Amino acid sequence: MQYDQRSDGSEIRVGENEEFEVALPETRTAGYHWVTAESGEPTLKLLSETTIPNSGAVGGAGQHVWHFRAVSAGETRLKLDYRRPWEESAEPTRTFSLKVHVGS
Repeated sequence: MQYDQRSDGSEIRVGENEEFEVALPETRTAGYHWVTAESGEPTLKLLSETTIPNSGAVGGAGQHVWHFRAVSAGETRLKLDYRRPWEESAEPTRTFSLKVHVGS
């Protein structure tokens, strides 16, 4: 299953050992990128994180994709912040969160 920005703030249910992805638009050419604020560990395990560049015009948004596995039963939160790395003390421009319920 893949979740995108329309899923922000949602609660999802996944089974143990089930995998899912989060894919969000990102404009790295403007200096912005997604950073993990809360990873959902130890309930979730990040398997991979990939940035897919824009295939169109210069300055367009690409995709940032995280691939997770639910490794243990429980409830956790996944939170991602959209920011410029040199503005760490500033509030993120956007945030994305999922409440994840993992059951067998």
